[in-house]
Amino acid sequence: MMTTKITIVVLTALLAAGCGGGLSHTVKDSYLKEMSRQGQLWIFDAENEIVVALDKLDEAKDTMLGIKRRIKEAQKGVDRAEKRGSRLGVEVAEAWLAHLESLEEWAEDNIDLRRFDILVARATVELAKAQVINREDLLGGKGFDMKDYQEQYNRLRDEFNAMKTKVDKLRKRARKREKKWWTLRERFVAQTGNYDSGLWID
Repeated sequence: MMTTKITIVVLTALLAAGCGGGLSHTVKDSYLKEMSRQGQLWIFDAENEIVVALDKLDEAKDTMLGIKRRIKEAQKGVDRAEKRGSRLGVEVAEAWLAHLESLEEWAEDNIDLRRFDILVARATVELAKAQVINREDLLGGKGFDMKDYQEQYNRLRDEFNAMKTKVDKLRKRARKREKKWWTLRERFVAQTGNYDSGLWID
């Protein structure tokens, strides 16, 4: 996956800040000074999850912008249908708009989900650091409890999964409204023989 220049800059800033920001437990860099090359690779693999999460957030924002543009066009479609004076035509146009508005609601929550996913990815990195310390016995077992990092990751992962369940439900609702639009459009086409003006999706 290609990473944008902006994403790289943001990632660098996150890592420079110690991947904190919302995390209760973060590993001090000084604890990792003596880690092995394998430990470095372990942590690097975990850091890639932040890159993936940032890319998904960018995609979610782009999707939202696209939906907003389509909503503006759909609103114009309702106006055109009203001017034509076709009751069923108006229903078709309004059904398409309702579908897009449902998509907008889903997209808003999906952006929040993707933002939270970045926090989960940060917790993944901190857990990986803790695992390296534990596996390589970098601190000799003194004053360090890996359980805190595991519990932090588990808690955030569970919160993410709960949020995702809600987002998925919103997406399903949007699909139901799209199905309703198709049903109305098929009725419109059957009555008028018009395959074009019953769409109003562009």
